[in-house]
Amino acid sequence: MFGEVGVKKVYNGAICYTPDGSPIVGPAWGLKNFWINEGHSFGITAAGGAGWQLAEWIVDGEPTIDMLGVDPRRFGDYATQSFLIEKNEEAYANVFTIHYPDEEREAGRPLRQAPCYDRLKDLGAVFGQKFGWERANWFAPKGVEQIDDWSFRRSNWFDHVGNECLNVQNNVGILDMTAFAKCRISGPGAKDFLDNLVANKLPQKNGRVNLCHALNSKGGVHSEFTIAKESDDSFYLVSAGAFQRLDHDWIKKWMPNDRSVTFENLTNSIGVLVVAGPKSRDLLNKISNTDFSNKAFPWLSAQKIDVGLAPSISMRMNFVGELGWELHHPIEYQNHIFDRLMEAGEEFGVKPFGIRAMDSLRIEKSYKLVGTEMSIEYAAYESGLDRFVHLNKGNFIGRDALVKWQQKGFDNKMVTLEVFDINDADALGNNAVYSDGKVIGRATGGNYGFRVKKSLAIAMVKPEFSKIGTELEMDILDKKHKVVVIEDSPYDPTNEKIRV
Repeated sequence: MFGEVGVKKVYNGAICYTPDGSPIVGPAWGLKNFWINEGHSFGITAAGGAGWQLAEWIVDGEPTIDMLGVDPRRFGDYATQSFLIEKNEEAYANVFTIHYPDEEREAGRPLRQAPCYDRLKDLGAVFGQKFGWERANWFAPKGVEQIDDWSFRRSNWFDHVGNECLNVQNNVGILDMTAFAKCRISGPGAKDFLDNLVANKLPQKNGRVNLCHALNSKGGVHSEFTIAKESDDSFYLVSAGAFQRLDHDWIKKWMPNDRSVTFENLTNSIGVLVVAGPKSRDLLNKISNTDFSNKAFPWLSAQKIDVGLAPSISMRMNFVGELGWELHHPIEYQNHIFDRLMEAGEEFGVKPFGIRAMDSLRIEKSYKLVGTEMSIEYAAYESGLDRFVHLNKGNFIGRDALVKWQQKGFDNKMVTLEVFDINDADALGNNAVYSDGKVIGRATGGNYGFRVKKSLAIAMVKPEFSKIGTELEMDILDKKHKVVVIEDSPYDPTNEKIRV
């Protein structure tokens, strides 16, 4: 067309950029039927795909492709105009630089800090950022420079992360997870509302905790919530910090308009410290009057306790596969609790650990993450959520669509893989998985498991290749590696350590 009509005028205008360099495509938060399609720094190249998915989103209520990477709700209130200026300039300057999987950009940081930030920094923390929060990725021991090293291969932090994992296995570790998204759903209609929102059964007794998944209308996984029942009409919900606005907007979208349900955002007022390891019970017994025995404080339960002089809600669960508790506390008490834990834990070998150690530990347990192993592109059953989906409990969002999907048959099945002949690079996610030279799946995540001393990956493969013992191949940095399907949770498969 340009050849026929000619170019009449040329404009050199401002280029649209966002804090992470990706566009913002999808629904605006807190508004009804308001849609955003902005920040396309490469303009027309995204027109077809963005228009296609946005049209489906508007007409059908859901996209068919996982759009988390461009969803406008991946940013929060912390993204002020001043923040945007710094981050957008940084994004522009890094368009054509090499980007590493463990990269952490520095502009606009530190911004959101948990009270224990300075204490963690003094202990050697090397921080990353998630939803504006500073989180310790790993800890540099004394004498080691407190600086990150990005790579597609095992970086200079690899051995230090391994030591953090082994200390959690043998002693006790502390992890700051204040960045968790937290809210309270209450009111006379709270129970019925939540029961319709999630696929699992709600906890029936006060003080019990369940892991629950909110499906989208097509039967894929939209959100994951830890739900603790506080009373007959009050529930405490915890979800991934990176998805705070996404998850909370989803809750509000489905809330009834009759004022029978109240939503209260608690994210900034509640801090979270994870205490995990075989000596965690000994540590907590030393600084609290609560009985932490198995009988008095069973797995997947929550109690109000005092830690030192400070109040806290203690939930017996964690994401690392060891005996442990999450301490959810009013944020102003965090440093008191942190100091008591560190002082009393010295005799038990207490040390802090970071997000990279947590990821290694969770891979050894085949624990899933939203956006990787769980996605709107995968049916809940494809992601191995069979014990968390109760089709017989009554209607819930996505139930009928999931049943139809099940009747049609699934194209994927989540498996755990052992990766062989690894020297200096583990699976990172999105690695192609082959059988006889044909792609039959992809890794969703991977890491080295320091407790089992194996390189591991979690993958989605065609169901006919999911049998235990099946030998396949995986591409890591352009090299084919033998992989074998193994039982899920290669570390402590019977969960004895969690339940002890």
